[in-house]
Amino acid sequence: MRDAVLIGIVIVCSLVALRRPVFGLYVFVCFGFLNPHSLTWTFGRTTPMSQIIGIATIVGYVFSPEPKRFPVVWESILLLGLWATFGLTTITAMKPDQALDRFVLISKVFLMIFLSISLISTTTRLHVLLKVIAFSLGFYAIKGGIFVLLTGGQYMVWGPEDSFLAANNSIGLALAMNIPLLAFLLKIEARPWVRLLIRAMVVLSYPAIVGTYSRGAWLGLAIVTALLVLKSKYRLRLVAVGVLFGILFGASLPQFLPDRTIQRYDELANYEQESSAESRFWNWEFCKRVGLAHPLNGGGFDFYGKELYYNYYPEFVERWGTNKYWSCHSVWLTILSEHGIPGFLLWIALIVSCFIS
Repeated sequence: MRDAVLIGIVIVCSLVALRRPVFGLYVFVCFGFLNPHSLTWTFGRTTPMSQIIGIATIVGYVFSPEPKRFPVVWESILLLGLWATFGLTTITAMKPDQALDRFVLISKVFLMIFLSISLISTTTRLHVLLKVIAFSLGFYAIKGGIFVLLTGGQYMVWGPEDSFLAANNSIGLALAMNIPLLAFLLKIEARPWVRLLIRAMVVLSYPAIVGTYSRGAWLGLAIVTALLVLKSKYRLRLVAVGVLFGILFGASLPQFLPDRTIQRYDELANYEQESSAESRFWNWEFCKRVGLAHPLNGGGFDFYGKELYYNYYPEFVERWGTNKYWSCHSVWLTILSEHGIPGFLLWIALIVSCFIS
């Protein structure tokens, strides 16, 4: 029943997208973050719902009478350059088949990004897009936060299955990145019930992120919280409350936290003594070596494998064996190792340009 209802929604939304492509874009983004197929049980999991909506949106974009404008700004130029670089590094990739599969997948994302740049042409449309993203992730903040509170944090929070956000690290970082979006929406939203919902999403994001037991998400949450406090007009009060809370309850707080949380915090605080963290530093060295050995084109998407560790970093295999997860564990070094110095510089330039503009 649930699968059939979701398929029906996809069909109706696709028909609307043929007339109003911006609506199709909103639905596509919602499906990308919410991943409602993970909430189904049978054919709903295998039906390419996002693809159906995406195609309808593209067709609607091409044939709709709506004025179309593609802004030529530094960010769009850098995005095009980065996309082209990904294509070139795929041609020379160490593992061509794996790289091509990933390039096709990422190209679909880039296509919809450029479509959104053209369609999101007003402040109102931008606010709607932000709400779609924030509320889609906020759903998992509420779901995960309640789950952690009801179970006492004894179980790990995971993201929606068969999605970019499935892993605990992925959903944890996504929820941390979503908190500033929710904080922004709280400033522009006037409806009381929506403001209450946003506040619930913000509050429940904290236990949900803690329940992912992702050290990276914890660090991201700490940084996001600190920046929000610093930008708040009530920052002095918030700092005072935080200090007072630490003085009154800091010493006794560990008694109320699950053992798993305490253990994970100890691993984060004493990372130099924890083998998982140490092995990731070694992975960083491996990816740096690959990137510098191929400075112009890198290794291409998904070049990882035991044989490359033997070639570029045999000390890693001697130290850790062959049963480790082969990954850079760093977005910075992933870009460098997969796409070389040109790709790395384009990526940095895109980030800097976004901050400046």
